[in-house]
Amino acid sequence: MTAPTFEPHPHAGISAVTYLFEDASSPHVNYDSMGNQGPIVPGALHWLAAGRGAVHTEQPEGANPHVHALQIFVNLPASKKMQAPFAVHADPAAIPEYRAPGVRVRIAAGSSNGIHAAHTADLPEAFTLLDGFIEPGQRFTHALEPGWNAMLYAIDGPLQLQAAGQIADIPAGSAVGIGLDATATQAAALQLYSAEGCHFVLLSGPALKEPLVKHGPFVMNSSEEINERIRAYQRGEFGQLSEDWLRNSRQPA
Repeated sequence: MTAPTFEPHPHAGISAVTYLFEDASSPHVNYDSMGNQGPIVPGALHWLAAGRGAVHTEQPEGANPHVHALQIFVNLPASKKMQAPFAVHADPAAIPEYRAPGVRVRIAAGSSNGIHAAHTADLPEAFTLLDGFIEPGQRFTHALEPGWNAMLYAIDGPLQLQAAGQIADIPAGSAVGIGLDATATQAAALQLYSAEGCHFVLLSGPALKEPLVKHGPFVMNSSEEINERIRAYQRGEFGQLSEDWLRNSRQPA
């Protein structure tokens, strides 16, 4: 992104997660209806747990902005969909790294190889987000817990995944989903290999195994709950942003 793209919009029943890659050259500025406002700088994580409902927007700002980021929705379990919204922010210095010869992995959330991101305790649910770099001919292994699913995304450069005796080649710009056998009781080793070098992202979390109904940025467990959240938003219960975002969105890019 190089300019404001999204108008303020609501979310309910999910977390809206933004992680800025280190090669972004400008901040992505967050505004939300809880009064949070500030930059998400390159290498930082911002996690908005929308719960029963919140409004937000995020936009590149500054001179010649260029934001390279990952923006994802993480479903909330039914028991947390109606909790009050809140946000968790982790600056780059708070994100630990795993290092080995030819391998560097930023643990933006969760844990890997015995290294744990402390701010994960503040998230609404267990989740792992890894931002990794593998040099040509090197390998990285991550343990996927029983009951967890994962997605592996090769951002820049092809990647090979070996898991449970199967091998999958992932071209640059592609992703694969990973699920364990439902009866698995032990963690599975996900072995990542890159012949040419690769920047990758690994997302993983426990499978909720609950009904899922979506309507735009609302994700609940039934159509009735979706309709109730739409009415709540229309009544103004999600709040609104300050005028700062509007003033800043009108600045020339």
